[in-house]
Amino acid sequence: MSDFRKEKENRQFFSYFKYMIFILIFVEILDTYTTNNLNVVVSDISAEFFPDLSGDAAISLFQIFVAIGTLGMYFVFLNQYLADKVGRKFLLVFTVFGMGIASLLINFSTNIIVYTVFLFLLYFFFNSDIWVIYINEESPSDKRAFYTNFVLIGGVIGALLIPVFHDIIINWRGMTYFAIILGIPLSIIIFFTFKETSKYLDIKKNNSLSKKKPKIFKDNLRRIFKSSRRMQFIVILIISLIIGLNNLFILVGEDFLSTNFAKENVDTVVWVMGIASIIGYFITGITADKIGRKPLCYIYSTIFPISILIIVLGVNLSEGALIIVTIGAGLANLSYWGLRILISIMALEIIPTQSRGTGTGLKTLISSFGITVGLIISSIITFSQGLAVSFTIFSLLYILIIFLVLFFLKETKGINLSNIE
Repeated sequence: MSDFRKEKENRQFFSYFKYMIFILIFVEILDTYTTNNLNVVVSDISAEFFPDLSGDAAISLFQIFVAIGTLGMYFVFLNQYLADKVGRKFLLVFTVFGMGIASLLINFSTNIIVYTVFLFLLYFFFNSDIWVIYINEESPSDKRAFYTNFVLIGGVIGALLIPVFHDIIINWRGMTYFAIILGIPLSIIIFFTFKETSKYLDIKKNNSLSKKKPKIFKDNLRRIFKSSRRMQFIVILIISLIIGLNNLFILVGEDFLSTNFAKENVDTVVWVMGIASIIGYFITGITADKIGRKPLCYIYSTIFPISILIIVLGVNLSEGALIIVTIGAGLANLSYWGLRILISIMALEIIPTQSRGTGTGLKTLISSFGITVGLIISSIITFSQGLAVSFTIFSLLYILIIFLVLFFLKETKGINLSNIE
C-alpha cells in the first residue's frame, strides 16, 4: 500500500473518529441523564405512591421497589455478551433506543407497581456502557483514558440539565421528556452512520467468526478465567460489588438532602455534584494515562468515605451546614464516578478481546447485585436507624478497595488491547 493511500485512510479514519466521539458524547448525555434524572425526584415519587406514609417509613419502602427495578441491570450482562456475538454497533443502537422508550413508559406510570416494571426496563438499557467498548477499541493505547473521560466530560451536560429541569418542571414525570426526545432520534442516527469497531472486525476476520458457529457464552467465560489475568479480574469484580453497594447514595441521596434543606438548596447541591463530575473526569482523563490507574484508585477510594462522613455530620451543624454538605456531596460524586470509570477501563484492559463484552457484562452484573443488595439492606437499616447510618456503613468498605488494589491489581496503563489473550 502506498504512503499516499495510507495517509488518505488515516485522514478518513480520524474524521470518522472525531464524528464518533461527537455522537458518543450525546449517547453519554442520554446515559447520564437517564441514570440520574429520577434520583432527584425520589421524595416526590415516594410521596405520590405512598401518601399515607412519611419520613423514614416511606423511603424505606421505596428502596425495596427500586431494588426490584435494579434487577433489570442483571440482564445488561446479556446485552454485553451479545456485543461479543453480534457486534458492538447493534447493541449500541438497541440500548440507546431502549433508554428513550423506557423513559416514555415511565412517564405513564400510575402506581408503584407500574413504575417499578418500567424502571426495570430502564435499568436494562442505560447501564450497558457499550459506548465505553467503542472508545477503548478505537482509541490509541496511550489515549484510552483521555478519550473515555473526554466523552464523560461532555456527557456531564446530562447531569447539569437535571437541576435545570427539576427547577422548571413541577410534575416529576416531566423529568422523562428530555430522554424521550433525545434517545429515539439518536438511535436512528447511530444506525445509519456508525461503523463496527475495528478491533471487533479484526477478531471476526482473524478467527473466521463470520463462517464458524459463534462462540458460546461458556467459551467466553472460560477464556476470561483461564487467562493470566484472571486473579486481577476477580478482584475487579469484588471492587465492582463494593461500588454497587455505595450506589445507594446516588439513588436516594436526594431524599436525605430534602429532609434537611429546601428544594432550591438541593438543586444547588446537585449542580455542584455535576460540576464535580466534570472536574473528576478531567483529572482522570489527564492523569490516568500519565501516572497510571492505580494511584487514582487509591485517591478516589480514600476520598469517598471521607466525603460521606462530611455529608452525614455536616447536616447537623447549626451554621454552614449547606456549604459543608455541598463540598462533601461534590467530593463524593467526583470520587464515586471517578473510581467507577477507572475500574471499567482497567477491566477492559485485562479482558481478552473476544470476550470483552461478556467480561464487561459480568462486571456490570456483580455491580448490579451490589446495588440491589445495598438497597435491601439499607431499607432495613433506614427504617430503624435512618439513611445516614446506611451511607456511612457502606462507604467504609472503600478502605478494603485500597488494599485490594495495592496487593492484587497490576498497572494497566498503555496495554495494547489487540494483544490481550
